[in-house]
Amino acid sequence: MLKQSLGIIETNSLSSAVEIAHLMVDKFEVSLANVRQLLNGYTTVFIKGELGAVQQAIDFGAGHCNEKNSLVAKSVIAVPHDELFNFIEGEKDE
Repeated sequence: MLKQSLGIIETNSLSSAVEIAHLMVDKFEVSLANVRQLLNGYTTVFIKGELGAVQQAIDFGAGHCNEKNSLVAKSVIAVPHDELFNFIEGEKDE
């Protein structure tokens, strides 16, 4: 199994974050890891999947946010440490 990559987009509004999260998951082979809302509507969307799909999804999402002037930042981490996923998704009770 290939190691999963992590994609991150920060927007300046919750509505933009929800919209791009929906579009990215629908159009690309990625899954939603988490959505976190910060102060003043700033919201971060975390997706995971294979590197190529994550990169395409982040580029698409960032372009969509740019059209609405809501993009704050974007990033792709190709091979994140497993503990980063635990932190982002929250610890799983076993």
